[in-house]
Amino acid sequence: MEKNLNPNIDPRIKFKLLPPATIIKNFVDGEPDCNYENYLLELLNKSSHFKDKGQSPFSKPLNENNGQCDAISKSYEIDFKLLSSSTRLQASHLFSMGISNYGGGIIGIHESKKKFGEVKATQIHVAFRTRDISEFTRLGENFLNIRKYGIKRDIIKVLKMLEKQKNLLLFFPYSFELIDILETDNSDDIIVSALNYDFHSLFEYRSLKAKEFETYFVTIFQDRFYIFSILDDTLCLIEKLDCMSLPTFIKLKNYHL
Repeated sequence: MEKNLNPNIDPRIKFKLLPPATIIKNFVDGEPDCNYENYLLELLNKSSHFKDKGQSPFSKPLNENNGQCDAISKSYEIDFKLLSSSTRLQASHLFSMGISNYGGGIIGIHESKKKFGEVKATQIHVAFRTRDISEFTRLGENFLNIRKYGIKRDIIKVLKMLEKQKNLLLFFPYSFELIDILETDNSDDIIVSALNYDFHSLFEYRSLKAKEFETYFVTIFQDRFYIFSILDDTLCLIEKLDCMSLPTFIKLKNYHL
């Protein structure tokens, strides 16, 4: 989603990684709800689509020791997966100001764990945009010979996630917006085209490895959660939910105001 790469990616698209409290588990000390799975569960229970599929409210399993999914209802279950690289999340964790919730409305802000230097972080959408499914297969076969840190390791971790024999909800933790929109523009088509271009090979790999299971994709566009199903390796928009309708998401986001 950068300029002048492909006509499928409109240069007016701007995006940024969500703040760490919303995507890194336990980033805020003293905040029991600091887990993105909590607001994704709220999303399922707000969604008309998932209400129909579930036939009852979704809830967490009592435990996940036996590999249960993150969200279970009467008729459906699904696992949540964060679609980001380990190195990108690590960079966000290291260079962001620390936060503690002391209770009673008192919040502590601390220095970041790392003040200087750099972390080479993988932008997962670019990594998948520039590779095809044959390269993913080779990476998987050569897994043991790949060093423990870097872009190939990040890609392999995502591939292993996609191989899970479960229904998956892939959460791409970015917030998108379009600038200089014209009345004639279809903003939904613009963002869907860009995402399909970036992730087509990822969707192909998921279909190859787990074709019997359903896959959903969620991201944020213009302050709404966009929920997509993936059919024939292509995103299909099924629902939009206002970010304000998910109280846990808003609470975690507000730590960064």
